[in-house]
Amino acid sequence: PRKADVSSCFTSLVLPKLPNKWQHRIQQQISDDPDFIDKKINGRVRQLVMTFDDDTVEQSPELQAAIQSATLLIGMHADGATEAIVDAALKYGKPFIVVPCCVFPRLFSQRYLVQDDGSKVQVRSHEQFCQYLLSKDERFKREILPFEGRNIGIWWEGKS
Repeated sequence: PRKADVSSCFTSLVLPKLPNKWQHRIQQQISDDPDFIDKKINGRVRQLVMTFDDDTVEQSPELQAAIQSATLLIGMHADGATEAIVDAALKYGKPFIVVPCCVFPRLFSQRYLVQDDGSKVQVRSHEQFCQYLLSKDERFKREILPFEGRNIGIWWEGKS
């Protein structure tokens, strides 16, 4: 795991896509205080640079506290952490959205889908992985998101 440079991502990717009047306001605040973006983001976002898996969630009081205080869990192409994010959201009753990408069938060989005839098939494809995640709870929803590439979002509103 490595720390993400959220401020740089915001400045280079998000800011240019905002409406012009918002861009102007933010640029003015940056000219008044060059650390404006860092201060805003650091005041709203907390990064924990650690592995996010079921064992870490179970053993790390810091991660448990972060999940309990979170208003939303997000996994955007979270690789091996995707299922753990979903499981933690269910356990703690937190809303989440994940955008699954890699399946890792050898690493996660215990993932199976139950077919209509009762037989089990190992999760090996992206589509199967999405179906596997959806099958964890009937309240989960699936959406196609408006961007290229892996763009299927699996989400839940939290306790309901």
